[in-house]
Amino acid sequence: MLQYLSENYANEVHDAATRASISQWILFANSTLAIVLFVPSNKEREFPRLMATLNDIYTKKQFLVGDAWTAADCAVNAYLGYLPIFYPNEDLSAYPEIQALNERTRSNPNYRAIMGL
Repeated sequence: MLQYLSENYANEVHDAATRASISQWILFANSTLAIVLFVPSNKEREFPRLMATLNDIYTKKQFLVGDAWTAADCAVNAYLGYLPIFYPNEDLSAYPEIQALNERTRSNPNYRAIMGL
């Protein structure tokens, strides 16, 4: 659904490469990131590697695709935003970019309204 909205209503997709990149991140969020965060055996094994990689990506750029917030950011940030909710004692100090991203997300008025904060 997120991809459909991106392609048909958000005016984010201007070429095949952008469509592919956004699709890749949406699929990553739903098939990899979600499994790592919410399946305990996978979280133990994969969480540090995956978070370090995402932290490195966000160190180099603010958005996952292009120079503006897209459905790719929505998909990934939605899962990362659950970290402090589901794992309030998780030490994220090794991932400062993820922490900063979560702070930006939580301070967004739209996010706060949707999450009832």
